[in-house]
Amino acid sequence: MDGTLGQGRTPDRRRAIRRIPTELSWLRGLRLRPGLDVVLVNLSTGGALVETSTQLRPGARTVLRLTGATGSWTVSGSVLRSWVAAIDPEHGVVYRGALVFDQALDLQAGHDDSPASHPHRS
Repeated sequence: MDGTLGQGRTPDRRRAIRRIPTELSWLRGLRLRPGLDVVLVNLSTGGALVETSTQLRPGARTVLRLTGATGSWTVSGSVLRSWVAAIDPEHGVVYRGALVFDQALDLQAGHDDSPASHPHRS
């Protein structure tokens, strides 16, 4: 995209590239403190977009635990915003939450042992 407005689109002003789960072959699971399993929508060096059945409170401090093939990493941050993404007859309400990390996460695309320079390895 060239950054110009046109045909109803706005320029992408994101600071970091978002990676979807299929681009993160090393990632095996995510958990959000206090023990919430979450589904990853996308992940960047500065944050994550997740889905969960539990409402997330904007401004709340949290820790995201990423589990990979060779270990686990934790990154602290906060909930930037949260909204209802879907209402499913079988699963109920699905919330999306945007998380912002306190420290950048080095994802090193294509690495089997990412995040390469992790803030905290567990």
